[in-house]
Amino acid sequence: MSSLVHAALTVRRTARASFGFVAAAAFAVLDLLGVFQVPFEGLGLEHGVVGAAFVAVFATRATARFRLEESASVNVALDLELGLLLLTAAHAVVQIGGGLESDLYPLVYILVAFVASFAQRPVGTLLVLAAAFFEAGLWFITEDQSDVQPFAVHAAFIAFFGILNLVFTRAEIARVRERSRRELDDEREKVRDDARLFRLVSAPTASGSGDEERLLRSSMEQVHNSLFHHLDMLRRTLELHTAVLLFADEDGAELSIVELATDSDHIAEGPFAIGEGAVGAVASRRLTMNLENMRPGYKGLCYYRDPASVRAFVGVPVLDDGKFRGVLACDRLVDRPFTAREEQVLESTAIQILRIVENERVFVQLERSKREQTVLYAASQQLGAALTEDQVLDAGLAAAEEIVHHDFAAVTFYDEEKRRHSVRRAVGAGAEDFAKLVFRDNTSLTAMAVKNRHYLPYKGEFDPRQQVVFTKRKNLKGMASLLIMPLVVREHAIGTIALAAHRRDAFGSQVRPTLQVLANHVAVALSNATAVRRLEEMASIDGLTGCFNKRVFLEELESKIKSAERFDRKLSLLVTDLDHFKSVNDTYGHATGDVVLKELGEILRRMKRETDIVARFGGEEFCILCEETDTEG
Repeated sequence: MSSLVHAALTVRRTARASFGFVAAAAFAVLDLLGVFQVPFEGLGLEHGVVGAAFVAVFATRATARFRLEESASVNVALDLELGLLLLTAAHAVVQIGGGLESDLYPLVYILVAFVASFAQRPVGTLLVLAAAFFEAGLWFITEDQSDVQPFAVHAAFIAFFGILNLVFTRAEIARVRERSRRELDDEREKVRDDARLFRLVSAPTASGSGDEERLLRSSMEQVHNSLFHHLDMLRRTLELHTAVLLFADEDGAELSIVELATDSDHIAEGPFAIGEGAVGAVASRRLTMNLENMRPGYKGLCYYRDPASVRAFVGVPVLDDGKFRGVLACDRLVDRPFTAREEQVLESTAIQILRIVENERVFVQLERSKREQTVLYAASQQLGAALTEDQVLDAGLAAAEEIVHHDFAAVTFYDEEKRRHSVRRAVGAGAEDFAKLVFRDNTSLTAMAVKNRHYLPYKGEFDPRQQVVFTKRKNLKGMASLLIMPLVVREHAIGTIALAAHRRDAFGSQVRPTLQVLANHVAVALSNATAVRRLEEMASIDGLTGCFNKRVFLEELESKIKSAERFDRKLSLLVTDLDHFKSVNDTYGHATGDVVLKELGEILRRMKRETDIVARFGGEEFCILCEETDTEG
């Protein structure tokens, strides 16, 4: 493509992108020239042409705007174009009505308030400023400049309406978002409360992942639908006023309504004390209670807000292998006692309710196990394919995030010979404070987990005032849950994986075993990656001096010579050896000679530049290859 064609296409794209701004500028010039300062009956053909052009331009840009995705970056530009076009149109109408002092001028205030409220954040502010500057231009070009007070009043009101609507709109948006967030949190908490009542979860909070929430929500919907079907069938067949199922909490102190079928509008929300009224008596005695000839206004039925007008009541305990789980309560408005056969029906229904909950509990456990096994299988594949320590850490931390959501994660390595811990990787909140942290054995949770080869803290709770993760100077802040798992290979701990979360009970008994399995996989993969790294070092590094060996040096020398010849770069080679080294070996022994060679290698590696290559060529001979270096260098 020629430069001329390329320039033409560039101009074409630019003109198309800025078409709306050009049109708005043209209409603004017409406003500033006073083209519309004529009475309505004085409008002519030229005004009609301008109006038709405005409608065409505005319709084109508006159509382009609404065809775009909400996330498109050009939305801001199109919104600004549309706002400027509306601003010029409003001032044209104001000029036709008599100018800035006309009765139509409040249209400008309305427009400013509108765009400030509904435009995106930068567009609203820019349009308010544009309205103020445009007002100034109109005033000093088309109006009498002797009196500045009207202009100042107009500008002040433009700013007032713009800022007021901007602030109130943003505040309302923030309020609606906060309310929606609270409602969503309340709904999630309600699902989890119901799940705990049905023992679908064994901890106050689970992993918090989207899959876990969807699983619990679908399970709870299934349980509630089945329970309502049974209760509604009881209500219809036994001619009941209310059939309600209440379950006890984990502590056995309160009862909560989990499902009911009723004709009453006066049901209390609960929870209720477990020893309260007739239902409390059923819970306390673990026996069926049948009440008849009840007086009107009886206050012993806790699930009604007001005194009940029921005349017959029966409560059946829901027992799971002798353990109290809840109460199935039924009542009638007519004075017809519950028969022994009806009691048997209710007892059979209570057993069926337990089967429904148990089946769903098994289903949830199977689905959760399936998801965890899927995550572990994918993690094992990635860990098995990882050849470097960084690849292992990436795969391990990604899998940990899949298992349980956390706000901080770190992997530490432990050097058993030096008794030293080092933070190899840290991600999440405050991770920069722990990058490359090195500390010796101490009383921290990390050191204790390595010594005991057992996860810490025991319950996953964390108190930064009493517990130390790494060191007292470098400790986690703002976390309520913590789990540090040792990386154990052949009965030796080589490091730890530390996970932390802001919320409480993040690492309960549901996710902890899966995380421990993941930690075992990571430990083996890290051990393999370390072995691969050491093999690579042995193949390229001289074991005594720590310098490159002869093979690597010759490969680098050939590559650097070709590069220097092709790009005409300077390249220098230094060759050095130890004089009378044989006499050192003969006089003091080969062990002393090895020390001399090792010290020389350390000196050369310490003194070399970043791009220099130091190698042991053989015996006591060393070579230093220096790029971009001449004889003087």
